[in-house]
Amino acid sequence: MGNRWKAQHVQLKYTFIKAHRQECDTAMSAASSTCRAADSMPGYGTRSPIAHGRDQRLLGLIRAAYTASHSVYGAPRIFLDLREAGETCSKHRVARIIRANNLKTRYGY
Repeated sequence: MGNRWKAQHVQLKYTFIKAHRQECDTAMSAASSTCRAADSMPGYGTRSPIAHGRDQRLLGLIRAAYTASHSVYGAPRIFLDLREAGETCSKHRVARIIRANNLKTRYGY
């Protein structure tokens, strides 16, 4: 898939959403309900509740590893700790969760 195809594909999705906006349920926002009808198109809507629940579970594990390291470990080492414990996640997700929850590492300990 080239970049040109991706751009055209995204443009088609937005065009579809705009064209079918009036057919959506009034209880929800037009973009959100259309995305659910069109199988969750990127760029509209929110993250799924499943992903949010998984982030909350990972946050508990990340905080445990963070406090066990006395606030020294950052995202790469916490990711390795989680991986060693059998958790499957990416280091980018760990870094995003750490940034979102303002967990700062100590320097020069």
